[in-house]
Amino acid sequence: MVGKKKNSAANVAGLLPSLLRQKGWEKQLDLHSVFPKWKDLVDEDFAGHAVPLKIERDVLWLEVENSSWLQQLQYGKYELLADLNDFLRLGQLKDIKMVLPSPKDKLSFDPDDKGPPVCFERPSPEKIASFQKQVDCIGDEECREALMQFWYLANACKKK
Repeated sequence: MVGKKKNSAANVAGLLPSLLRQKGWEKQLDLHSVFPKWKDLVDEDFAGHAVPLKIERDVLWLEVENSSWLQQLQYGKYELLADLNDFLRLGQLKDIKMVLPSPKDKLSFDPDDKGPPVCFERPSPEKIASFQKQVDCIGDEECREALMQFWYLANACKKK
């Protein structure tokens, strides 16, 4: 059983690059690589007062701590855009937009916040059986098993 898991994991790992190319997701993956590298890509002041929120239509949206920092960070916007685009391999950001936190989030702004911790919660046997019925139509057994494992993990990992 252990050998089979390693083999199917290797097969999924082998499928992912071609799936990324086929679906055209390589560029999006490249653009979003800015998120985990944020603190390495920007200077300390910037990282301490602005966090990336999303990338939409090749525009990076940042949440900035307060209006004073928003105005200050506007001055370095084009330099930051150039630095980020130098880092990217496949995509290019067109612009950077900055927003303030919503009033309810203003008191809890923390650039180091990783969000709520993730816990493991096993899906019910009924949900597992229901999804198993849905994937039974997939002819390739390895692909079906890989999809089942992906679904299981996606449904088992919950934020507290």
